[in-house]
Amino acid sequence: MTPEQCDAWEEFRGELPWLNSSHRPLLRVACILRVRMDDADVGVNQIQTYSAILSKLGATPVDETKVSHPDEDDSDPADRFFARPN
Repeated sequence: MTPEQCDAWEEFRGELPWLNSSHRPLLRVACILRVRMDDADVGVNQIQTYSAILSKLGATPVDETKVSHPDEDDSDPADRFFARPN
């Protein structure tokens, strides 16, 4: 990935704390499209694709309501042994 796409990755990590390793393929495409949008180098199809990916990642206001956010206060010490790795 380019440095700009890596920056986009870090932005997404901060904006969408519920992402895990299973989101990587979609997130990679979202990073590519985010950088292209910043450069104004996108067409309608790419904007629609970007919107669909954001929806699948729970990154739209409507879709975010369907995502369970990690709650730091409700952590269980046993999670480090039983939780899925990211």
